[in-house]
Amino acid sequence: MSMESEGSWTPGHPFGDDYPDPRSAEQLVSDQRTVRRQLTNLDLRGQDESVRRELLNQLKGRRVGRGDLVQLEEIPSHRGYDMLVARGELLVRREHADNPNVQAFLEPYGFSPMIVDELDGRVVRFRNDDIMPQRLNDIARFLRRRGVQASLNHVAPLGPVGKALAGPEPSAGSREFSAMPQTLDVAVIDNGITDEQRTDSWLQDQDAPRTGDNVDPLNDIAPPFLDFAAGHGTSVAGVIQQVDTGVGIRMYRALDGDGFSEEIGVAVAMVRAVRDGARVLNLSFGTQTLDDQIPIGMQAALEIIEREHGDEVVVVAAAGNFGDTRPCYPAAFPQVVSVAGLTVDGLPSTWSSRGFWVTCSAVAEGVLTPYVEGRESWLVDWQPDTFPADSWALWSGTSFAAPQVVGAIARICQEDGVPPREALRTLLRRGREVPDFGRALEILPGT
Repeated sequence: MSMESEGSWTPGHPFGDDYPDPRSAEQLVSDQRTVRRQLTNLDLRGQDESVRRELLNQLKGRRVGRGDLVQLEEIPSHRGYDMLVARGELLVRREHADNPNVQAFLEPYGFSPMIVDELDGRVVRFRNDDIMPQRLNDIARFLRRRGVQASLNHVAPLGPVGKALAGPEPSAGSREFSAMPQTLDVAVIDNGITDEQRTDSWLQDQDAPRTGDNVDPLNDIAPPFLDFAAGHGTSVAGVIQQVDTGVGIRMYRALDGDGFSEEIGVAVAMVRAVRDGARVLNLSFGTQTLDDQIPIGMQAALEIIEREHGDEVVVVAAAGNFGDTRPCYPAAFPQVVSVAGLTVDGLPSTWSSRGFWVTCSAVAEGVLTPYVEGRESWLVDWQPDTFPADSWALWSGTSFAAPQVVGAIARICQEDGVPPREALRTLLRRGREVPDFGRALEILPGT
């Protein structure tokens, strides 16, 4: 029977008390101390520019000589975080790139143009690694002032400057696996899923095989230590499955082990996932943009999805951890469900992005979820942890609010026998309105 008709929910609690905290009182107190330290580090990145610069320098240094990893460049911003872009790349909408005047203007710069076929040729990449990022941005602004849709190839990270100091913390807590009826398939576009075969039943019944390009290698960049964002996609999948253990999860590895991808990469993955049959997408990453411009690559992907499937597909994205009201993409696109972060008490989180463009919010501080096996570097955690097999961890960030909404949509689809868009409407009706945080939805407990 539909929970809508049973009335077993209250505003802000869409499933009542169906997800009690599985931890003992003693374990919860220990975890609360850990999460306070984690949240301090999350706030520190927003308050201290020197911390962000040093983290970025570390991340850039780890990528030297790796042609398979996006090379990061930063452009100073007068409004908070510096913008991260892919080295030497300018994006132009195809209809404008074909304009003879645009071609004549760009020719002296020595760009190598390439049509992005995976986005149905809607975007052209112009590349010249010798052009400095600030000048590249000046070129894009010059074109935009003449009506040309042009931007740099923004880098979409899993956090403002990687998760780094606000990464996972171990917890002895865990939730027992309880199988539910099969619901629908959802796609997680992230940095892959571990190929560890857990013995506690979590993350074992995924639709996509764990081979090739959907596996998180965990320690690819600086072995033997875990990459800076190792296990992020695994934990996101674990959050979804905790809300609905019957959901099928298809993982698409579009971000690297440190949690970065240029926007074209994630845009291509979005289109691929939908063409593979996914009707709900989880995007636990995001970026603010230069001049708050709409990212051209992601825009093209959403156009293709809408053209081919109308409103059959629901795209859910993390609102961002920037602590301000500036739009963070892809969450800020009007056709995307943007999810901000709440405290354990259901109040607005100070570090969460927020604003009129936010659709809803969920608890995002100290979310308990399955993690991966491995050893942290001291660059990630001043007191590095070693995670055993079948480990669980505490994460904070809107990355772990968004998958709760995805899992909730999947659950309502199964319970009510409705498609994802209708399930989303039902879910939002069960929320409570919070200014700048949309409809607050307390689903999984925080810490």
